Amino acid sequence: MALTRLLVSGFRNIRHAELVLEPKVNLFCGPNGGGKTSLLEAVHMLATGRSFRSRQHRSVIQHSSRGLTVFTQLETGYSLGVERLSDGSGRARINQRPAESSSQLASCLPLQLINSNSFAVLDGGPGVRRRLLDWTVFHVEPNFAREWKNYQIALRQRNALLRRGKIAVDAITAWEKQLAQSGERVNTLRQGHFGEFQSAVSALLSELPGGLPGSVEISFRRGWRKETDLHTALQESREGDFSLGHTRIGPHRADIRFTLAGEAVQHILSRGQQKMLVCAVRTAMAQLVSCHRAQPVFLVDDLPAELDETNQQVFARWVSRCASQVLVTGIEEGTTSRPWQQLDPPWNCPKVFHVEHGNISAEPSAAL
Repeated sequence: MALTRLLVSGFRNIRHAELVLEPKVNLFCGPNGGGKTSLLEAVHMLATGRSFRSRQHRSVIQHSSRGLTVFTQLETGYSLGVERLSDGSGRARINQRPAESSSQLASCLPLQLINSNSFAVLDGGPGVRRRLLDWTVFHVEPNFAREWKNYQIALRQRNALLRRGKIAVDAITAWEKQLAQSGERVNTLRQGHFGEFQSAVSALLSELPGGLPGSVEISFRRGWRKETDLHTALQESREGDFSLGHTRIGPHRADIRFTLAGEAVQHILSRGQQKMLVCAVRTAMAQLVSCHRAQPVFLVDDLPAELDETNQQVFARWVSRCASQVLVTGIEEGTTSRPWQQLDPPWNCPKVFHVEHGNISAEPSAAL
């Protein structure tokens, strides 16, 4: 699933860049503000339809430009392209044909992002952790996207009726039935892969130098009581939901908990240990997808600033076992490349690009 050619224009401070990428490791090095993270943002837009730093397309379009374009060719033969214009319009294409949705883009390019925001997952809201599992299930279960969409439609309809106040029972019962059916299927798909996810994370954590001060326990909370089916639970919660105007239970309230000796891990682990736990979680997700479907691409923003050299090496080894390709940014070439150069071929021969003032060029030694 690796990117072979990448074209970016009008994206933040990148006026125009056309790159031929290495199948495994690509390093983008240069001073802060040069455009390294912007390049990763552009690739992220190819897989999701949006930047990971802003939901507003206008904010990523280069000043004085009428729009941005990102295009790539994949080793599978697919081509992906996204165009966003300053007037708010835009389009996405797969093999020169219109993409129906952002999920269609995501299906073509499984992508894992590691940046400073990734390490906030442990103390963030349930939605952040829930999306970790959903990314994995989406890429290995063809029916998940449809079931989740059906659930969201029914959820919106039920919430709209709840906000209206007094209504006929039949009006809400029909939507509750659809909500329960889709919700149970969503939960079944999630539960079907959660055990694999647990095992993969535990195996990776066992490789950490020095280990952790105990065994990390990972639990899944589905969003309603275990002893009750969703349809019954919705009926029982209806009165309280009416008073609040929204649905309080269901798969949209699911969560993943990380604990150690009964306590939340962020209260016990050091900041460095928490970062490696999150890296293990992200890698486990990629491992599951690579086993069932295709190896994802990793985008890693300024890894040397987040992890010490020993942990960088561990993470690089993890990634080499489950990724098709990795794009890594860093300030200094030597520091950024060292963890990868210690891996086995072909991962130990990264291609280096210099990035400054929005200009991106391959280092002469890497281009030979």
